Amino acid sequence: MSGLPQGALVGSWELTGSSVLWRSRPVPASASGTLVYTAAGTVATVMEMHLERPLRLGRTFAYTGRFRTEGDVAVHRVAFGTWPFTPGRELRRRATLLAPDRLRLEPLDPGPGLTLSLTWQRTDPA
Repeated sequence: MSGLPQGALVGSWELTGSSVLWRSRPVPASASGTLVYTAAGTVATVMEMHLERPLRLGRTFAYTGRFRTEGDVAVHRVAFGTWPFTPGRELRRRATLLAPDRLRLEPLDPGPGLTLSLTWQRTDPA
């Protein structure tokens, strides 16, 4: 495991791409959002997602909490959030820097339901 460079995630990010699976099948979706990591270890995100068949879901998701990195994994510990982000829940995502200012977050262990792989573009380094 190579690991992320120190401070690699710090800054503001805009959602630029998403891949959505429902029960291992692709689902047409559109999404927008913002993700912020601070040097002090805070993470906050707000995201709006619209899913087509079979779900037909339009929903805004948000949470804030603390983050840490473990090798190439970003771990978000939720303090407050909308459903399904309950306080205390840990979200573990493979974090891949596609370029210094492009980030892909993917679930480590996709569950049987909805799986999101998200691509972010840094808008402000810190």
